[in-house]
Amino acid sequence: MSDLHEMAEAFHQARTAPDVTDRATGLEEADRIGGVALVQARLQGQGAEECEECGIEIPRARREAAPWAVCCVECQSLREGRRHG
Repeated sequence: MSDLHEMAEAFHQARTAPDVTDRATGLEEADRIGGVALVQARLQGQGAEECEECGIEIPRARREAAPWAVCCVECQSLREGRRHG
């Protein structure tokens, strides 16, 4: 079963759950599956199409120059500034 299918199933269970606790459990499961898929992609050197900080599309030129990039240039600069400052 694909990660996307598992996430969709977890979201469906969360939406249709009879109580708040079951909905929260479904959302946590979907989040966990998505996190695992993201870590696997990063370990394989795959980047992202959208910046994980601001959500805008990472320009194609950046994705080609740095295929592992998960942030746009501006957000990556801010991240590096927080680490070194």
